Amino acid sequence: MKYILDRGKLFIFLILILSIVGAYVFITLPQREIPETPSSLVLISTILPGAGPEEVETSITNPLESEIQKVDGIASLQSVSANSASIITLEIEDGENPDELINSIQQQAGNATSGFPDNASETTVEKLDLTFPLVSYMFYGDKEELANMEDALSTLSEEVEAVSGVAGTTVKGLNSQQVLIELNSEELAANQLQPFEVLQSLQQANQPLSLGTHDNGNEQVSLTVQQGQGIEKLKELQVGAAAVPLADVATIETVDQETEDIVTFEGEDAISYTVFLQTGQDVPAVDDNVSEIIEEFAGDLPAGVQAEKYESQADNVNEIFDGLYVSLAIAVLAVLIVTTAGLTLYGSFAVALTVLVSVLIGMIPIPWLGVDLNQISVIGLIIAIGILVDDSIVVNDNIQRRYKLGDSALDGAITGVREVYPSIISSSLAIVVTFSPLLLLSGGNGAFIKALPSILITTILASTVLSITLVPMMQYLKTKRRAKKISDTPGFLGKPLEKIALFYSNKVLRGVLKRPLLVGVGGLLVATGLLSLALFTPFEFFPAADREEVTMNVRLAEGTTIENTDEFLASLTEEVESEDDNIAEISIFSGEGLPNLFASSMNNTGGNTGQVVFRIDRDQTTAADFIDKWQPELRERFPEAEIFLDTIVQGPPVGAPVTVDITGEDIEELASLRDQLKEQMLAEGATIVTDNLGDPVPAIEYVPNQDALQENKIALSSVTNQLQLLTQGVPLYTIYESQMPYQVFLKQSGIDEGQPIDLSQFEVPALSQQGPPTLVPMDELLTPEDTTKLSQVPHKEAERSITLRAFGDVADFENKMLAVVDTERESLPEGYELSTGGENSDQEAFFAEISILFLVVILLVYLVIAFQFKSFSLPFLVLIAVYLGVSGAILGLFLTQTPLSFLGVMGIVSLTGIVVRNAVVLIDFVETRRLSGNFDIKEAIIESGYARIKPILLTTITSIIALVPIALSGDPLFEPLAVTIIAGLAFSSLFTLVMIPALYLVFYRVNRRRNKIAE
Repeated sequence: MKYILDRGKLFIFLILILSIVGAYVFITLPQREIPETPSSLVLISTILPGAGPEEVETSITNPLESEIQKVDGIASLQSVSANSASIITLEIEDGENPDELINSIQQQAGNATSGFPDNASETTVEKLDLTFPLVSYMFYGDKEELANMEDALSTLSEEVEAVSGVAGTTVKGLNSQQVLIELNSEELAANQLQPFEVLQSLQQANQPLSLGTHDNGNEQVSLTVQQGQGIEKLKELQVGAAAVPLADVATIETVDQETEDIVTFEGEDAISYTVFLQTGQDVPAVDDNVSEIIEEFAGDLPAGVQAEKYESQADNVNEIFDGLYVSLAIAVLAVLIVTTAGLTLYGSFAVALTVLVSVLIGMIPIPWLGVDLNQISVIGLIIAIGILVDDSIVVNDNIQRRYKLGDSALDGAITGVREVYPSIISSSLAIVVTFSPLLLLSGGNGAFIKALPSILITTILASTVLSITLVPMMQYLKTKRRAKKISDTPGFLGKPLEKIALFYSNKVLRGVLKRPLLVGVGGLLVATGLLSLALFTPFEFFPAADREEVTMNVRLAEGTTIENTDEFLASLTEEVESEDDNIAEISIFSGEGLPNLFASSMNNTGGNTGQVVFRIDRDQTTAADFIDKWQPELRERFPEAEIFLDTIVQGPPVGAPVTVDITGEDIEELASLRDQLKEQMLAEGATIVTDNLGDPVPAIEYVPNQDALQENKIALSSVTNQLQLLTQGVPLYTIYESQMPYQVFLKQSGIDEGQPIDLSQFEVPALSQQGPPTLVPMDELLTPEDTTKLSQVPHKEAERSITLRAFGDVADFENKMLAVVDTERESLPEGYELSTGGENSDQEAFFAEISILFLVVILLVYLVIAFQFKSFSLPFLVLIAVYLGVSGAILGLFLTQTPLSFLGVMGIVSLTGIVVRNAVVLIDFVETRRLSGNFDIKEAIIESGYARIKPILLTTITSIIALVPIALSGDPLFEPLAVTIIAGLAFSSLFTLVMIPALYLVFYRVNRRRNKIAE
């Protein structure tokens, strides 16, 4: 210590340099609204044109799943085999390297693809990066003008995506165009051409034309043939043996692709344009660059089109951070005011400076911990400021006490630190070991809360070092320069605090020490009683954000066209708007739904799905009240639709309260079990039960006439290929026209939309030995039968499995649903299984995990205290402060009726490290006096109380004042965190000052009696 004090100015300069580095890190940290949660999902997709769900399952999904299961590190595997597509979703286990795992998955998928049908597309394996929407615009107005914006929006996207930090763009409501080659059946017949001949010519035309090179004696020259480009090349293409130009037998034109999205904004046709952010980027900085480009684009829109910024993450970030920075400033002001109240002006300056420098230096390692500047990290800074002041106040106060006892400048600084540094280090270590296990929380919850323990650990470690170096250096330099009598009662509240200290030590403690067992046991009984208030405290795992957006997910019957879905949503929203004056704005996204705006998206989308965004007047109602009013009402009015209303939740996404997986071999049996289970759940109080199988859709099944096929020597594939050309067509490849990509699609005319398919009108050539081929009508080869088919076949862990999602708000909902499942499980056929899960189960798993971590925290704190006091039993006395803190936290939540939430639990865990400090400092002082032999045990306790009550009060008040703005902010996410820490700290501090001295005396007497018996 003397070495540091002698070189104080050099060390202060070093600290200044580190502070500047920390300040730079702070201002350059990326800002965002909520922490990024790293993606652990991998998507594997394969297209098999024209195949039904069961054919896709057999030929694509099953082989892929069989190979993928050989890869270690996959937490879960789910898939959907639908018409023409296999989609497999994998979740990677925590701790696995996603890139390495994806390489292994790609290798195994490659093994499976060797046995795929020839017309299957290449299997893609990609990690789902959960990129956040940065900004979204609505372009709305004249429908024809909007339809002509494809080229302009394509150019805009090129500019926007060139901006550093942009992950990509999404356009909804604008149908892309494709090149449609529609074969004319009559012209084909006139030129004696078959559709498959045209198809072969088109496929060959896409192959690169290479004639190689030729040596003409002077040089090596490349040989090429002049060809048209784009659509012109297709028109000139010669097909069939007779080399007929394709334009003679087909119509070739650009047409709109099948509609995937219809967007309306305030009743007008619209295009939604959304920009997505790369991970780890600064939201405001990237937004400034992107918005400048889009605003310039919006200035040149056609006369009939308007632009409006629909959603901006930067606006949300700036609004949130403005409020949080005000709270942060209040916390810093609280440190200055409270420390000035009980310390000298210079002492309060030293403490405040140490706190500020601790925060700045503590920020230096933050980027390497994978933490950015978000709501959680700023709240961590506010909590840290309240905690950090503790170390500095204790050191400063003890140095001042040594100076009052007459120590020199050097001796006072050295002795003042020596007396308290063991308790400061041990209590700081207790805080560090309290927060360290929170870094081990798994999944999205762990990623969401990671910033809080990271900030607290780094700043507390910095504070511990600085409190025993910077504070004594500053006091030593000042006292050495100007020897001055130390005031007996420093600070503008010095005298009142002195009176409190005297009253506490001479009156309260002396009274407590007369009946220590009664006081200690009585306090424990009171604390235990308060814990029961948890049963009467509301619970909410992650609260809804105080936002104006309410999203509505709608799913109609399978097979509903997107046009009909859009009409349904328009009619529904018109009813709601006419009856509710609190709606400020409505947007409708029919089809695939929102581009992940407002943390909302849909799975298994199609023409029968859509999403609506209501913006409500928050001055008149809340999102929760709007949902409570309209969700049951709309479900009653429109029973033909699945309707869910939701709002933004401040945390990782949540699912259904209860989910049930039905696993087995036969899909028809699974569907039957699903129906039985759904009926029972609805009867027991579920308001709605959804599943991922869906209802069967109308279908026409063509039964091959095998005798006719063999007699005419016609392959079934030739017939099905012909039928595919007549119905949905065949996708070919992409061509470029004026630098714009267009998908080429081949189709044969003859079947009109809205008309039944008449197979007798179409013919297939039979294979004959001589002469021209005989044409056989298709109705002689295929017999149509009306039936129903599954729209998809879902798998879980490579087995057929249907997942039911149950929603309801009746009392004891989860237990009622689980009882239904148990009853159904008793009558399950052999080979079928039921398993349960859901949001409630996920929450139970979280509380089980946090309970284990809490026990680990208690054990680690115990070990830290045990090493300091060299005792196995004394740490139990210190841990009573934790018990008191938890009781106080529950009392605070109950009195304010603040829900016990995820962050409320985090606040309770955080109290473990915070509240032990007061008990450690108090007991350490007593132990030092007792072991010195100069004090009677009661006098040692009383002297400890007198010496420590002021720093305990100052640090407690500072911590509370720092968090009061958060507790009063009305923020549903952070209010429980602030309330638990404020109430727990206040209750624990007051009871610690009474109970710890009493129980310490009981402990001392019991220990002394045991030693006498041992002797």
